[in-house]
Amino acid sequence: MPCRPVFLFRSALVLLLVVAGVPADAADGHWMAQANGVAKAVDEAEASFAKGDVAGGKRALTEAYFHNFEDTKLEAAIRKYVSAKRATEIERSFAAMRKAMTANDAAGVKSAGQSIREAVTAEAKGLDAAKVAPGVFEVNQ
Repeated sequence: MPCRPVFLFRSALVLLLVVAGVPADAADGHWMAQANGVAKAVDEAEASFAKGDVAGGKRALTEAYFHNFEDTKLEAAIRKYVSAKRATEIERSFAAMRKAMTANDAAGVKSAGQSIREAVTAEAKGLDAAKVAPGVFEVNQ
């Protein structure tokens, strides 16, 4: 039985290496969840606008941008792991949607909203596939 402690040690070491090799905060659908949040908020903005509540639509769109796109770090992940150009394109779609609301341009609102939803969904799928960890943008304290 003298080899038993060595076996246990090796087993523990292998388990530790396996667990350490997988980031604790691996993406595992995280970015798609963020994209879905953006899409839902954009849907709400469109719905408010469609009911004639332009101010409510703009508020919902602002929430979609600042809370769902920026605060969740989806924008930062796209900027870092896809390209700054792509992040800027998506930001411009938010601006186009707001401008269309101001102009009372229903087709423009719908088009910009669709562009945002498609873009964040496509990029989130790529971030999740690349296993970009959500904690990568946390400030170390």
